[in-house]
Amino acid sequence: MKQRHDINTYSKLAEGANFYLHESFHYINEALTTELASYIFSNQIEAINPTAKDRQIYENLDLPHNPVELLQADIPDVLTEETIGALSTAWSNAQTLSKNKSHNFGHDHTIKSIEMLGHLNNFGFFIEIIINRHLLFLKHSNLIDDFSYSRISIAKVMERMIFIFKDELKSNKIHLNEIVNLFSLRNKTVHYTPDNAMALNPKISEMIQIWKQTSKVLKKLEKIERVNEDKFSSILDKLIDSFKTRWT
Repeated sequence: MKQRHDINTYSKLAEGANFYLHESFHYINEALTTELASYIFSNQIEAINPTAKDRQIYENLDLPHNPVELLQADIPDVLTEETIGALSTAWSNAQTLSKNKSHNFGHDHTIKSIEMLGHLNNFGFFIEIIINRHLLFLKHSNLIDDFSYSRISIAKVMERMIFIFKDELKSNKIHLNEIVNLFSLRNKTVHYTPDNAMALNPKISEMIQIWKQTSKVLKKLEKIERVNEDKFSSILDKLIDSFKTRWT
């Protein structure tokens, strides 16, 4: 009887994993590009001096203190057109410069740009597809029965990983703590509450540890599967090296 999932399924899963992996690094690079633009902009605006008219506008400004009233208020221009134009030019220049520049933010830098939503979600999707594909491999290799596969394949992704690595976890040959942290961070993006919106500010070092642990997990799976393809662990390692070269 024909298998429900044949070689095309493995190919589609690999395509999906590749897409989400590259998208995830696109977004984190965009996040730091945005933060570099803000850094450049903050330096450039030091040379822009407010005029006497700017100061007069600011002194006469009466804004509501209540956040809802502030959101609803019809706020007039708080600077002169001349100063607004200078700031706009500075911001445009900062954005242009940041796209091709490197910057040493350091491992302790906290990433606050909204593009982190894209990184965390896409990297989580990448891991989940890899795990789904490995479970299908175990089923086709008769390493798990149909009943077990049907149950574990619909479990939460961390439960699927614990099932796959139960022996290695027991013997302390593999760790999943950083990947647990990834899905904790991603949960904040899925449930983007006011508290989570303010709490979602991972450090560069935190992300690097997540990626490195993921690479180790990938190498374990690849050793078992022995599939003749470009290894996702190698692709991830190159993306990590490229990121570190540009931003740390």
